[in-house]
Amino acid sequence: MADATQAAPLSNLDSPSQRQRIAPLWHTILLLAVIFGVSAVGYVNTRKSGAIPQARMFTYVTTLILEWVLFTYVYLGEKLSRGTRAAQRIGGRWATMGDFGIDIAVAFGVWIAFLTIGGTLNFLLKPAGTKVVAALVPHSLPELAVWIVLSATAGFCEEYVFRGYLQAQFRAITGSVWAAVVIQAIVFGIGHGYQGITEMAIIFVYGLLFGSVAAVRKSLRPTMLAHGWADTFSGIGGYALHLLHRI
Repeated sequence: MADATQAAPLSNLDSPSQRQRIAPLWHTILLLAVIFGVSAVGYVNTRKSGAIPQARMFTYVTTLILEWVLFTYVYLGEKLSRGTRAAQRIGGRWATMGDFGIDIAVAFGVWIAFLTIGGTLNFLLKPAGTKVVAALVPHSLPELAVWIVLSATAGFCEEYVFRGYLQAQFRAITGSVWAAVVIQAIVFGIGHGYQGITEMAIIFVYGLLFGSVAAVRKSLRPTMLAHGWADTFSGIGGYALHLLHRI
């Protein structure tokens, strides 16, 4: 397992070396510009025409490509700047079956919290963006297969980009773990513009949940698992509801 100072995505800032930026500032600004730009385009498109059902597979594939492009960008930025390896940013590898079991248990708890928070906020706020998401869930087995791959990808890549890279970079810039948690959650929410303003606010809360767990656990493993599960089962549930002609 990697050493503690490098493995922890959000360890306490108790030495000057830990306060160094993990990549050049321009690298982070460019990443934010891409995230906000893609989100703005998605917001405008869905406001004009809504989700286009026949474009589901195209949307899945383009999103899959974008996820890996963003991951590669932040990975190379850290690797070339500080020599940070992916395993170090994630939080090291499982050393024992006990560590694995703890992460599974934490991930399950995060997933339950995700479902509870999401269900409550969607019930209270009734966001219009749920119609967009409903139109994008799989309607066929090939779409479901690609959706599951996309869900696993989102769990890995988005946690690495937001709770890993951005959270660590904002921690270094602000000197505060919890300021970093809040800022990355804001970026995470804004990054989902295609779902609409209310859904962006809900996703901000999800970002707080995932970021807080990453900070406390000092690992991205539980949130990667929980994020992947949440997306996967939302697609399976949506596919089932489509078969029942409920959506």
